[in-house]
Amino acid sequence: MEKSATKSFILQSLKAGLLSLLFSCIGILVLALVAKLCNIGDNVLPIINQVLKVIAVALGTLLSIKDEKFLLKAIVGAVIFWALSFAVFAIIGGQIHFGQIALDLGIALVVSAIVALVKSRRSA
Repeated sequence: MEKSATKSFILQSLKAGLLSLLFSCIGILVLALVAKLCNIGDNVLPIINQVLKVIAVALGTLLSIKDEKFLLKAIVGAVIFWALSFAVFAIIGGQIHFGQIALDLGIALVVSAIVALVKSRRSA
């Protein structure tokens, strides 16, 4: 890849990961507020949390990935999101569960790949 193409690849992937993290954090904060005000049960919160992460990754990928190599940029963005969200939520929550880590990575990869493939088909 050329230098500008490499820079564009890195910037778009990083932007996708950071936007996804931002949307995820905003969603989790809103969910916490709604859960506190509405007494949402503890068994429902993990499901809503995963739905929020799906929406966050989809929006981050949709808004960031452009031009060519949609799938590769989206996958790198998903891994960036996963690593950053793992770090942030491990610091906040303090508990680390391998199953949750694997689920978050799988969801991020699948959602970003689907959005990238749809976006690449629409631009073709």
